[in-house]
Amino acid sequence: MFFAENYVVRGTLVLNDGIVPDGELEIQRDRIVAVNKRASHRQPALHWKDGWIFPGLVDIHVHGMAGFDVMDGSMEVLAALDQALADSGCTRYLATTMSASRQRLEAVLGAVASFKQIHGDSGLAGVHLEGPFIHPGYAGAQGAEFIRDPDLAELQSYCARFPSLIRRVTLAPELPEALSLIAFCRQVGITVSAGHSGANFSQATEAFNAGAQQVTHLFNAMAPMHHREPGLAGAALQHPQVMVEVIADGVHLHPAAVRLAARLKGPDQVMLATDAMRAAGLGDGTYELGGQSIVVANGVARTSGQNLAGSTLTMLQAVFGYQAMAGVDLVEAVRAASLVPAQAVGLADRGALKAGFCADFLLVHANGSNRMTCRNGKILYDGR
Repeated sequence: MFFAENYVVRGTLVLNDGIVPDGELEIQRDRIVAVNKRASHRQPALHWKDGWIFPGLVDIHVHGMAGFDVMDGSMEVLAALDQALADSGCTRYLATTMSASRQRLEAVLGAVASFKQIHGDSGLAGVHLEGPFIHPGYAGAQGAEFIRDPDLAELQSYCARFPSLIRRVTLAPELPEALSLIAFCRQVGITVSAGHSGANFSQATEAFNAGAQQVTHLFNAMAPMHHREPGLAGAALQHPQVMVEVIADGVHLHPAAVRLAARLKGPDQVMLATDAMRAAGLGDGTYELGGQSIVVANGVARTSGQNLAGSTLTMLQAVFGYQAMAGVDLVEAVRAASLVPAQAVGLADRGALKAGFCADFLLVHANGSNRMTCRNGKILYDGR
């Protein structure tokens, strides 16, 4: 539901450059038309006094939630996943695939494209193709039988069949023909993220200089840093243009590693993401991910071989986890989960409480829970 054609929301605004204790958002239908740093004489349609008003959170790496997974490949699952993510505070996201056969990937991409076309007001902003062009030695929870060397013709065929759908590709830059894929992605506006990789420092730097712009789940599923061979992680941390994705669940990374990333990359180059799988929002148990049986115990998802298998994290939990582990303020933590990832994949008018941007916002309680989600000015979840 919409509040009205034109309305005011009042409360403590978390902007991308500071916190406004008694600010206002003026909203016209689906857009923020003004941000007032002082309360006006207008009667607000909504006055939130129990916490903060956040921008809608943006997850550019999420596989599933609430029992649903992108690779299920059905319109019904995608609709349910869209709602579940909205309930948790995520208003925009990239549906993230896993390594699979070409036929399976084509079917999933087709379902996502159809869903996006029919549900133009959904939060689905495109696809993150995580694999299959990754290193088998750093597969993590990806199915080894589906991993293959970069294939430019395969990627071109996906882009031809589903124009503008793929926004991000994770690949291992040291593999044969990886640089050709990076060049193609650069031409068509797809962001390339290095990950699931054994790249050394030189190989990673070459890929970054060729146009790869990001690193997927920093420090995870890659060769570890060494003082004589810093590897992919070291190359990313010292490269001035490269953004790093951080999973701030207290499991994927030690707090010291999170602090290191925050200090070296700063407020404009750390992107929070969940890498969440279908168990997110549910309890411990046995689940499926990429054709593998995954056991979730104490909220931690692992394969039978004890590899981490994504997470059960939400973006809102990531915000407060990052704030605590990195030692940054709330503004920087929220920015890392909204504006920074949005801009990283070309979502120019999302991820901030700013005039001209989509009216995506959350009412966040002082205890860290989400109490309302609005996307395009429409209430999707109301837990007040």
